[in-house]
Amino acid sequence: MVSETGRSLDGASRLETIKKELLPQLKEFAFIRLDAPIRLSSGKISQVYFDGKQITLFPQRVVLFARAVLEMVRWDAVDAIGGLTIGADPIVTALSIMAYLDKGKTVPAFIVRKEPKKHGLGKWMEGYQVKKGDRVLIVDDVVTTGGSTIQAIKAVEESGGKVAQVVCLVDREEGGTQALSQYRFTPLFARRDIES
Repeated sequence: MVSETGRSLDGASRLETIKKELLPQLKEFAFIRLDAPIRLSSGKISQVYFDGKQITLFPQRVVLFARAVLEMVRWDAVDAIGGLTIGADPIVTALSIMAYLDKGKTVPAFIVRKEPKKHGLGKWMEGYQVKKGDRVLIVDDVVTTGGSTIQAIKAVEESGGKVAQVVCLVDREEGGTQALSQYRFTPLFARRDIES
């Protein structure tokens, strides 16, 4: 990426540039204040909802998110990208493609099911099959308490993989950071960034 002055930007500058472009879109399309409270997948009640799919299922927005993650991760220390369905599905695909296109890195993707498939091979994971010693990037769209993310982490660890880093689009700041404290957890945005 090149700045307006024509100089090449370093990783931190590229990340800040991407975040400045993505934040207004996150506020406009994914941040919803509700008239009545709803129950989140974490079980918590909230009148604020972050619809991460409004970013991850739109090409121009998910490319920005993927490019931000490309700047947040040491790709020489990652063998695969994965996360829990359905929040991670478009993210792992976009990241795998963008890592290949932008960084020349072949990083396969996988999706962790919420329960094993009841037919066929009965797999927990689809796509790349994590092996012992694999270093894995776990991704999610929104982290509240960290429960969904931890489910994906457990699947990786049970397969013998090691979690190199955990990245999400939005940390709701409702316990997820604490739940993921033994991992390198780096959200792109925190709730306070979006509400300010």
